[in-house]
Amino acid sequence: MRVLGVNGWPGASHDGAACLVVDGDVIALAEEERFTRHKHAYGEAPLNAAAYCLAEGGLTLDDIDVVAHGWDLPALFADRGLDWFDSDAEALEHLLPKKLFPRSSDPRLTFVGHHTAHAASAYLLSGRDRGAILVLDGQGENESTTLAVGIDGEIKTLRAHTPGWSLGYFYAAVCAYAGLGADNAGKMMGLASYGTPGDLTFGGAFAFTDEDFTIGVVPPDLRSTGSTDEETATIRHWLEHLEKALPDAPNRSTRRFDPATGRFAKATARDPFEYRDVAATAQAALERAVMGLVRGLLRETGETTLMIAGGVGFNATLNGKIMRMPEVRDLFVQPLAGDQGVSLGAAVWAAAQEGDRIKPMNGSVAWGPQWSPDRIRHVLDASGTAYTEPSDIAAATAGVLAAGGVSGWFQGRAEGGPRALGHRSLVAVPDPESTRDRVNVRIKDREAWRPFAPSMQEEAAEALIGTATPLPYMIVTTPVTEAGAAAMPAVVHSDRTTRPQTVSAAVDPLYHRLIGEVGRHTGTAVIMNTSFNGRDEPVVCSPADALATFHRLPLDALALGPFLVRRPAGSLREAGA
Repeated sequence: MRVLGVNGWPGASHDGAACLVVDGDVIALAEEERFTRHKHAYGEAPLNAAAYCLAEGGLTLDDIDVVAHGWDLPALFADRGLDWFDSDAEALEHLLPKKLFPRSSDPRLTFVGHHTAHAASAYLLSGRDRGAILVLDGQGENESTTLAVGIDGEIKTLRAHTPGWSLGYFYAAVCAYAGLGADNAGKMMGLASYGTPGDLTFGGAFAFTDEDFTIGVVPPDLRSTGSTDEETATIRHWLEHLEKALPDAPNRSTRRFDPATGRFAKATARDPFEYRDVAATAQAALERAVMGLVRGLLRETGETTLMIAGGVGFNATLNGKIMRMPEVRDLFVQPLAGDQGVSLGAAVWAAAQEGDRIKPMNGSVAWGPQWSPDRIRHVLDASGTAYTEPSDIAAATAGVLAAGGVSGWFQGRAEGGPRALGHRSLVAVPDPESTRDRVNVRIKDREAWRPFAPSMQEEAAEALIGTATPLPYMIVTTPVTEAGAAAMPAVVHSDRTTRPQTVSAAVDPLYHRLIGEVGRHTGTAVIMNTSFNGRDEPVVCSPADALATFHRLPLDALALGPFLVRRPAGSLREAGA
């Protein structure tokens, strides 16, 4: 069975992506933003992503049995009184036009319910036979939270909350109130640990029980007209309430032209750091609501394994606390938890429905494009960039890091999701603590309080974070040990936790060796790892992207495949970096 899973729709979507699954095995996955360089690919169909997946599989659309979309768009449009196409052929042409995807006949087009696709992405790829499933996001067609159970390949929905009671939209509203922007939940998660939680009900908006929650400021049956979702209306209800309930006024923002960059940029009336207590309260309220849901779901199902997907699943602080709940014996959080992941979920769901056995994930999400050394050399030569080809790129890069440098690390296939896991990364030694400030402020041009994460050899994990449990996806936070705090201060957050990636030699031998080579210099097999991108841009995908970003940011080096590019001595000081 050959299935092309997709997310994204022209003019009405975000995080467009495509995924190719052949006989239950994930062959390729990529996000549209990586090709167009438009972060989150708002309103973009996954044209480049789908073309890549087909090319990677050596296929055309004629070879595909099913195109599976991660939203039930016909039902969604009909439910909202919006016009839909007269046939699947017209819908497929709108999504994947024949002028770009020539074909003699159309594959079957199927639309998978959004939360079903999220649930499938967690359950079918987890390697677990059974377990409880929790989907948390902004919203699907008509739900924002879904509680389900997976048994013997089947997913049974138990109950759901409506879009008006969306925890994702609540968190987005507080992000907007603090001046961070509604789509910057990751920033607020980092900010929250600096603050002190206050009233978790937000002036009576929330009511919590041991196993659930209710929201009093948004009607549970809220329904927008002329729109496919309730995001704008729900956030508006929350903002109106927050302005009454909180002592601080909302942090208003404007767009101003910045002559230094030659473009418009957002400016806030106050430093968002002043809203750290609000962020801490929102984080604590989210944790209380979700941990109650988890208790109720596990009690009802009798399960001790929990699987999570949906955009709220990116909240690593929440995930870490769930992992440490006594009721949770086994936790799997889909690392492609957001809407890019429903391309994956829709594909494996459609394949499983046809009887294919789905191959579980193995600790990597590197299903994207890759370039041969010859192709990388061609890009370097064409750009006129000076480079060397060391006999051991891991050892050479480790030498740069051990000397205090920060390097780009571009190796193998590109990863999906927002978190680089050693294929499209910026890397450094996580000691001294000031390295965090250098990378935040000087290199990535972002807030100084933003946290970073460590990549460590899995053999070193118990000494650094107190557990030998594999954590390959950087999707949960854990407390650090005394030894960990001493060895990696630049990646230990203010609450004495970190968001680790444990690296296996079997899954990623080159990255594992880089970390080990750094350990030979420092005594500890751990490095600081952050995504290879600048402010407000997607993670780099191609060698040309990496080279352009290297030249733009004040990095010391770039390991581009087997080649090493070094910044000329003194050039960073001359540039004021």
